Amino acid sequence: MSTSLFTNVPLDETIHILADKAFSDDWFNKTHELNLSRDQLIELLNAATKNQLFQYNGNLYEQTDGVTMGSPLGPLLANVFMCSIEDKLNQDCKLPSYYRRYVDDTFTITPDIASAEIFLDTLNHCHPSAKFTMEVEWNASLPFIGVQLLNLAPRIKTKVHVKPTNTGLLLQYQSHIDIRYKHSLITTTLDCAYRISSNWSYFSQECDQLEMVFLKLKYPKHLFNLAVKRFVDSKVADQQHIPPTDTTTPPIQIIIPFKDQVSANVVKKRLTDLSSKIKTTIQPVFVSRKLSQDLKV
Repeated sequence: MSTSLFTNVPLDETIHILADKAFSDDWFNKTHELNLSRDQLIELLNAATKNQLFQYNGNLYEQTDGVTMGSPLGPLLANVFMCSIEDKLNQDCKLPSYYRRYVDDTFTITPDIASAEIFLDTLNHCHPSAKFTMEVEWNASLPFIGVQLLNLAPRIKTKVHVKPTNTGLLLQYQSHIDIRYKHSLITTTLDCAYRISSNWSYFSQECDQLEMVFLKLKYPKHLFNLAVKRFVDSKVADQQHIPPTDTTTPPIQIIIPFKDQVSANVVKKRLTDLSSKIKTTIQPVFVSRKLSQDLKV
């Protein structure tokens, strides 16, 4: 795992690496039908990433290097920087046989702890800006980006991992928002648990945890149980209903202020009727007013 990767990315070096890759065989211009020079791309990246200001404890600071946390270019530049390190290690045949990375989190399999420590030392000597730490399995278990890896040799099983700092704060049921988003939230968390869990037992355990989370958020218990039943039934039957879509005529989305659930249901019904009449799908997108619009300093 890299330590504070984003703020330690060497900007000038990484921007030049990115420019070299982008203009290899003029790939950038050919792909995006542009007519930029390499120097122009570098100038644009400099303007978008440098001289960034931030406030801390009432004082204003200028970031002298590294990408700003929250910057849209942050993940891109961090990934470019890490790829350059991995390219060098690969050329020198120093990467482990099993090596996977997501941004700054890396998962590797090594023969023993000594081999892992050697690889960690190799990583920490690749670049002065990059510092890495290592976490090894404990009691045949290792967390990795929301997944609990269980070493049950000769196989590895997986279940959902929740950090101790997780507060379970999701969308409250009393939130002033269309109920379909609340239903979708339950389905999304169930789908995530299903994809991560390597067997039904682990999935069932996570459903019990999710039930407690949603009850704290004031979701009706029968609503959660119904969502679980429908989800499980769809997986057991192995055939989820997917409505046909016409790729030649994309749906028309209409943004509508959300007043209350009754009004939203009426609007959806009428737009469904209208869609069938004009043979074009019209989808309402309900938006709520921002708190700042009603509360002024």
